[in-house]
Amino acid sequence: MASTKELYSILGVDETASDAEIRSAYEHLIADTPEGTPEYDSITHAYSVLSDMDKRAMYDVTGKVKGGIRHSSTSGRGNKMQKARSILNTLFLAGAAVTTICFILQWSGAMGTTPFYWTCGISLLLKIAEYILRLIP
Repeated sequence: MASTKELYSILGVDETASDAEIRSAYEHLIADTPEGTPEYDSITHAYSVLSDMDKRAMYDVTGKVKGGIRHSSTSGRGNKMQKARSILNTLFLAGAAVTTICFILQWSGAMGTTPFYWTCGISLLLKIAEYILRLIP
């Protein structure tokens, strides 16, 4: 997987570099590079991938940049996935609120344990689905 190291070599950092090291290398390189050149574009692209935790993890695992070379967040599929994750996260938060209410009611003896377990399970499944959507390129 030689391509995995390509973005790291553009910035001149090791694969184990910290966020601060990546930022420092980027700032050093970008200050010496004229804007609008291909080298400038490759430096900003490498930094945009390596400075984002999710993009960097996906790049380290697959050796590819999620969603193409540039502007991956503006693609139609990326927006749909982002909306789906946002909806699932909102449903999870609502489920967590309902779970809390069910826990309080169950703890006070006003209801049995079954509704509490159901709401916990549904909230957990929603969060798992949201995390799975993060893995889809």
